[in-house]
Amino acid sequence: MQYDVKAAYQAGADGVMVEARTRIKGVFYSVSTTGAAIIFYDNASAASGTAVLTLPADVVGQHTVGVPGEGILCDNGVFVDINGGAAVTLFHG
Repeated sequence: MQYDVKAAYQAGADGVMVEARTRIKGVFYSVSTTGAAIIFYDNASAASGTAVLTLPADVVGQHTVGVPGEGILCDNGVFVDINGGAAVTLFHG
């Protein structure tokens, strides 16, 4: 199934990336200081509920993650807990 892919950006702090139902298609993220993992939640308001994707923040640098198939379904939107990350770009649709 073909549909438009959009991007959302979050830097420096936890926050809402998408406020509506979507699928995570890919992530580009940077780590400036190693620390706790970057966690994406199926929730549009807080770092709680179902964690749908956890990415390591144990290596300083830039990282790209592609999600296979139709992506990860998030019925309630997407909230990111950045933890050790510096910035996150989420590709969704």
